[in-house]
Amino acid sequence: MARRSEKRLRCPWKLSKTSDDPYVTLPVYLAYCGIAAALRSRNRKNSKFIAILQIQRDCFLPIYSQAAEVFLMALREERDYNPCISAWDKKHHRDQVAALNKDQAIFFAGPEQPLDTEAWLFADAVVSVAPPTRRHAEAALRRFGIPVTERDVEILISETWSRLQQAFQTRRTPTAALDRLRQYPRDPPIAADNESEGPTLAEMHGFGALFEWGCDLAFDLEEFRAGRIQWEEVDSGVLISGPPGSGKTMFAGALARTCGVPLVYGSVSSWQTAGALDDHLKAMRASFEEAKAKAPAILFIDEVDTFGDRSETDRNRGYMRAVIAGFLELLDGFNRRKGVIVISACNNPEQLDPAIRRAGRLGQHFEVSLPDESARYSILKYHSGIDLDPKQVEQFTLSTQGYSGADIAQLVRFAKRSARRRREDLAGDHIVRELPTALELPASYVHSVAVHEAGHAIVAVELGFGELVSVAIASYAIPGNGNQVGGATYSLPRHLRRTRAAYLDDIAVSLGGIAAETLVFEAFFDGAAGSQTADLNTATRIATLLEVGLGMGHTLAVVDNAPTRLDALRASDPDLKKRVHDTIGNEFERAKNILRNRRSALDEIAARLIQAKSLSGDEVREIVERHRRPTVSLAKIPRNMGT
Repeated sequence: MARRSEKRLRCPWKLSKTSDDPYVTLPVYLAYCGIAAALRSRNRKNSKFIAILQIQRDCFLPIYSQAAEVFLMALREERDYNPCISAWDKKHHRDQVAALNKDQAIFFAGPEQPLDTEAWLFADAVVSVAPPTRRHAEAALRRFGIPVTERDVEILISETWSRLQQAFQTRRTPTAALDRLRQYPRDPPIAADNESEGPTLAEMHGFGALFEWGCDLAFDLEEFRAGRIQWEEVDSGVLISGPPGSGKTMFAGALARTCGVPLVYGSVSSWQTAGALDDHLKAMRASFEEAKAKAPAILFIDEVDTFGDRSETDRNRGYMRAVIAGFLELLDGFNRRKGVIVISACNNPEQLDPAIRRAGRLGQHFEVSLPDESARYSILKYHSGIDLDPKQVEQFTLSTQGYSGADIAQLVRFAKRSARRRREDLAGDHIVRELPTALELPASYVHSVAVHEAGHAIVAVELGFGELVSVAIASYAIPGNGNQVGGATYSLPRHLRRTRAAYLDDIAVSLGGIAAETLVFEAFFDGAAGSQTADLNTATRIATLLEVGLGMGHTLAVVDNAPTRLDALRASDPDLKKRVHDTIGNEFERAKNILRNRRSALDEIAARLIQAKSLSGDEVREIVERHRRPTVSLAKIPRNMGT
């Protein structure tokens, strides 16, 4: 019993108090399990040894080094003990000398790293550390209080250490980290050579300014190959950021095909698996040398944010500072990488060392978002080669909100499989069957939504609230998915100085929807309140901000304008609540008066929305202007016209 208790104290199975070191993240604990299993015979208090651990498959030193420190610190009585942990390299004797002066030391070697007789003479134990097992994953989930499921176990044993480290940050709960891993699966690797299959830039959609940059690069490369410009005039380094699945790797392949140049693929995590620092740097240099040998060529580097920032002060900064310095050396200078265009991709550009983004290295940065409605439909047409009818387009648009290009490609694969099983040609029905079930809304519901959105649009046009871009409604909804069934889009100036009157206009526009419902149906429905973005919530927040957050109410004195602070003030101050109520009531009456005077325009816009589902801002303005014009009654002919 005493032994088991002692082992539990040395083994960080569970958090015993809130002051426990948050440094033991779930992936660190997972690596710790592998180390503890490999060094089971050394896992006792004050044991003395030097071990070389040969990590199989994915030798990610930032995680394994932290896990080794946890293991060694548990063997010591003193708290200020500084263990010796390093990558094995027989050419670097400084760490080996330091290890000889310590009671315990752990060195790491990569899976393919040869260990000669010197390693076996130096170390007391040379042990192979297997990748995480299912048992380790289950123990890790239990240790952090997460229910053990087959799906989560599979995620933990199949993910790379680099992705696990990115997800399980100390400021994030383990449950939230697992949610992110489920939400953002690994991007499929792209081919290392320039395969002819796949889209070109002309077939890519939703990339905006990055698309323009790619077209310019293709033109400049043609000019360079023809000898009309020097390499110094080619923009040879760019950073792309965006969520997983947004098409960063697909863009690199399309750009290579458009430019007619080879594509070389590398990633920070794949370089890391080479093992020790020297091997890591050699792998990184090899990618650049391969691209240079094929020049002109594109070198695509994924997961570049794994480098981090040299200003950070965690336990692995020394190692990563050396890696970043090596990367900067390879990026520097046009002649050093003449003919090589470096495209680096990441999810979190704010974590990247500023020196990497300096002009002459990765000087330009383009953010890539998930595709919008038109881009999603274009991606569907590219992969399927079919056109949907209007009803199917509406269902597809609604059901694929938040889909990436990869998600749509998978959707088409499933639809093609379904068509093959039915021995039918691929058609829109097969696509729709693979979508989440969308229910058609009742006609009365669609009518109320059309009136609501028409009210917003008319009040915005009449008050000159920015520029109305479009207004749209949906006739389908996915149960339980919180779909937005309508909305008006406005374009506001980037640099905007607003007075109290401008904020009041904002409130009136927010209330335009329920004002229209009140005029047409003599009441408004319950969709205008609840969420933070709902119309009444927005109007209440702006009115409170005017009173106590901007000095535009009854006093110039202001308070913290954080939403929770404003809510608390309104709840505790009856006078403030009344002033907010009066402001909202006045703007509600103003919105109703505007719509009462434009009732014919309101009816026409609502009817057009029911039929077409969307109207442009120009179409709305044309209808409002047409109903504003005075008409001449033919029943009253002026007297002078008959003489």
